[in-house]
Amino acid sequence: MKAVKSQLSLDPVTLEIVWGRLQAVIDEAEVTLMRTAFSPIIREAFDFGVVLLDSQGGSVSQSQRSMPSFVGTLPRTMQAALERFPASTWQPGDVLGTNDPWLGTGHLPDMTMVRPVFRSGRIVAYVGCIGHWADIGGAIWSADSRELFEEGLRIPLSKIRNRGKVNDDLLSIVLANVRLPEQVRGDIYAQLATLDVGAQRLTDLLDEMSLDDPASIFNEIETRSESAMRAAIREVPNGTYRHEMELDGVDGPLVLRAAVTIEDESIVVDWTGSSPQTQWAINDSFNHAYAMTVYPIKCALLPDVPNNQGSYRPITMVAPEGTIINCRFPAAVASRQIIGHSISATVFGALAQILPDRVLADSGSPCPRFVISGMFPDGRKWGSSFLLSGGMGAKNNRDGLSAAPWPSNAGTTSAEIVESTTELLFRRRALVPNSGGDGTYRGGLGVATDIELRSKKSAVLSMMTDRVTHPPLGRHGGHPAAPNILTRSGGGSVPPKGRTELQPGEVLSMRTPGGGGFGPPEARDPEQRRRDIEFGYVTAE
Repeated sequence: MKAVKSQLSLDPVTLEIVWGRLQAVIDEAEVTLMRTAFSPIIREAFDFGVVLLDSQGGSVSQSQRSMPSFVGTLPRTMQAALERFPASTWQPGDVLGTNDPWLGTGHLPDMTMVRPVFRSGRIVAYVGCIGHWADIGGAIWSADSRELFEEGLRIPLSKIRNRGKVNDDLLSIVLANVRLPEQVRGDIYAQLATLDVGAQRLTDLLDEMSLDDPASIFNEIETRSESAMRAAIREVPNGTYRHEMELDGVDGPLVLRAAVTIEDESIVVDWTGSSPQTQWAINDSFNHAYAMTVYPIKCALLPDVPNNQGSYRPITMVAPEGTIINCRFPAAVASRQIIGHSISATVFGALAQILPDRVLADSGSPCPRFVISGMFPDGRKWGSSFLLSGGMGAKNNRDGLSAAPWPSNAGTTSAEIVESTTELLFRRRALVPNSGGDGTYRGGLGVATDIELRSKKSAVLSMMTDRVTHPPLGRHGGHPAAPNILTRSGGGSVPPKGRTELQPGEVLSMRTPGGGGFGPPEARDPEQRRRDIEFGYVTAE
């Protein structure tokens, strides 16, 4: 029999090799999700997360295409799960799940699932998976709901699978309350398969290494990441750096106010003074707000170390309850990404005062999202969620990327997939000239999207977007980008945060915001200006 070790001697080379193997484990699990999910928003737009967690629920590794916010939310969900279901009560084959916005990622469409990995009869790790389901019941995914109960099913921490057997009663309740049961069922089983692949590959790796418990490896990864983050913070001058961002809101502008205090090797981000929670569905919960707060700090200070629990330990967030950063139940939260994405931009604004070479100008985020749903002639429901990208803000040494989301890394919904599963036709998808803010370095360009409703029946459109009256701003003398522009061929307005009907043959047109410019425009290289005109990024005056 092969000897089994309780821990592994970790020199730097061995640690790097093992760390890479763990990353490969979670990346293979991710591929399982991408290839088996039924809904385009998971399979094509990559609105998901796959995370390896230690036995205490701390994140160790995140798959490459995962949403960066989910590595921040999943450990908090795991802590809640362990409080409700102590580790001693878990059995092999168990899977726990919830979509509670205050326990999970901030809104109901995101379903978090976790399963344990056992070795010698005890839990040594967990694998977590978050997937944005195609539907969760209730009213259509929208920014104009007034309370959580309008937004769909809220599933408390529950056994999705018990000792390897799927909870058919819970599954039946879910599928009876969603418009697209085939897609939702497929996504549920895709998530379960993802967890199983991750757990099996981790087990295979531990068998190969003759290692009974990976705790020493996990601890070393998290400890070194924490040390690296603290060292990076020590390089930044102590002090409190403030920034505020104004958003369109619904009834009127909303304000995010951040005070970033750096003291030796720790950071506190205080959101006191931000707008109170609103009656509209754009509020954010603490978990998601925390994830969107720590992520830009990680980007600026420690971009080359993979995301895990250790790199976030030196960062604390303060958010008064009852604000748009930390709303109270049962506030409406369906479109919480509008606030969440703006949180990251606000933190960058504060860091720009001391780290101008490590942050972007404002990007064309919050990433515009919308839903169109209708009915086929035979009475079947169809629907699609769309994730669009604006331009990325410019940096101190390069132009912003065009059609690239930040702080999300979601993909753009595939036109071909949408056309094959709905009664919609893409008339146009192209970059928008002149949409990036001018500067020494130009902001990235937004995207023009024209979609025609080819049905003989009307369809419901639900928009969830911002930056219509408050365009992305430039940095250090750079100019602002073009705003979000929404029009329709039939005339009338398109509510940026609300629902309306599209009529048969009508074309919905969107021009997403570009990214802000960086540095004074007069300092831009003339050759770059010539190339901008040559490639159609900017029109000649």
